[in-house]
Parts: sequence; C-alpha cells; structure tokens
Amino acid sequence: MKRPGRPVAPAEKKSQRSAKVGRIRVSKIVDVKAARRVQQQTVVRFKAKPKQFRAVVLTLLASIVVLILLVLATVFTPLLAVENIRVTGVSKVSQKAIEQAVKSQIGVPLPLVSNQAVADSLSKFSLIESFSIVSELPHTLHIAVSERQPIAVVDVKGVSYLYDPAGVRLGEATYKDKYPRVYSGAEPKDSDSFALAIDVLLALPANLLPRVSQIDAKSKDDVTMQLRGNAGQRIVWGDASQSALKSKVLAALIENQKITDRVTFDVSSPTAPVVRYR
Repeated sequence: MKRPGRPVAPAEKKSQRSAKVGRIRVSKIVDVKAARRVQQQTVVRFKAKPKQFRAVVLTLLASIVVLILLVLATVFTPLLAVENIRVTGVSKVSQKAIEQAVKSQIGVPLPLVSNQAVADSLSKFSLIESFSIVSELPHTLHIAVSERQPIAVVDVKGVSYLYDPAGVRLGEATYKDKYPRVYSGAEPKDSDSFALAIDVLLALPANLLPRVSQIDAKSKDDVTMQLRGNAGQRIVWGDASQSALKSKVLAALIENQKITDRVTFDVSSPTAPVVRYR
C-alpha cells in the first residue's frame, strides 16, 4: 500500500520551475559562449594560414633573389676571374707554349670559360689529341692535355716519321723508336692500307705490339706481319674479320714457340690455325 507523498506547496512548485528554467538558460548561455569560442578559433586559424603561406612565399622569393645576386656577382665581377692557368699531361708539347696560347682566358670568370674558345686556341698543336678544363676555385683554370701517342713508323719520301692511329704525323722517327713499320703507298691519312694495318695492330695483345717489326696490308684480305729477331718469324693475319679471336689464338701460338724458331704463324682461319716451320 503506497504511502501518500508529501504535499508540495504552490510556492515550492513555482520555485522548482524557476530553478529549472534558470539551469536551462545558463546551459544555453554556456553553449553559445562555447560556439563563439570555436568560431573565433576557426577564424584565427583561417587568418593564420594565409600569413604562413605569405611567409613561405616571401622566404622562397628572398632565397631566389640571393641566388641570382650570387650568380651575377660570380659571373660579372672579378670574384672568380681566371688569374692562373695550370697545364698538365704534356711531354712533347711545350707547357709554356700552351699557356701563351690560352692567355686570352685570363680575366674571364671561371663559369664563363668556353671549351670551344680553348679548343680554338689549341688547334695549332697537332700533338694534342684531346683536353679537358677544370675550374679550380677561386682563380685557377686547369687544362689537362692528352697528347697523341705514336703507333707506327711510315716512310714518306725517304724520311721515317712517327704516326698516331689517326694518321697524324708526330715527328721524325729515330733508331730508338721501336714501333712497327707500316708500308703505305701514300700519306697515311689518305691510305687504305695504313688504316687496315692500324686496325690489325690495335687488335694485337699489348705485349705483342712492341715485337712487331713491320706490317704490310697489301689488300683487305692479305695482311702479314714480321716479328723482331734473327729468326724472322712471320704472321699471316688474313682479313680484318674475327680480330679478337685471331689475337687470342696468335698469343697462344707464340707462347708455345721459341723466339729462335723460324716459323710462320697463320691465323687467317683462327678456328684452324697453322704453324709452318721454315
């Protein structure tokens, strides 16, 4: 059996209703303030992003401007101008002559030194095969030269000259020069037989080349050589085909033969080489 509740006075009911309404109003006020704070924070963030973006852009622009100024200062001022020229790799060509030839590069900023300009200055030196330029900061231009190397001796109008593989004359030969003598009916640059002979010499093992006394390329299918020594050992090379294989076979045949043996090594057919005794 339920007990009857305590009777509530009308004044008390009114007080309870007022308290409830007050709590609701306070809650709404708090919610409004929170919403405003969120709104203000969002506005601040949106305002901050453009500021950060502008800061990044300004930093990049400043970096680019500084870089441009550095480049301009390097190129158009004496900051990195050539004051010294260093030449290396020469033995046949005069170092002083090369320095004199490229003296026009003095005062030119290192980044503006032209390969073509240096090449034009060095074009009169036929013994120079190639070169490279290196900028050595702050004021030195280094020119590394590669000289032409002789590979053969050719008689032209009764005089023996040294020639490189390209047929460029390097000077007169002496009795000390132990290079193969190439029989050529014309100036090497214009001689097919010289070109054929050089192709064969370049295919030979490096240790065998100094032993070759002479080479004769009568035709593209008939190339023969003679080795140094009293035995007069000969090599029948044949045509220019299978040069790598012929070179290996020839090296093996010579290794198994005495230098005093009078023989002919025929590698014109490298898969069936022949050693003929005389």
